[in-house]
Amino acid sequence: MDESQISSFVIWSAITGIIMVITGLSYRAYLRTKNDEISSS
Repeated sequence: MDESQISSFVIWSAITGIIMVITGLSYRAYLRTKNDEISSS
């Protein structure tokens, strides 16, 4: 692999990781609000 392929792979890996972290955090926040609605009713 040459330099440009390695750098693009690193960039896409970072983008994918950031998206996974954001998705996980928002999903956990969604579950927390859903549990609050269930317990409060």
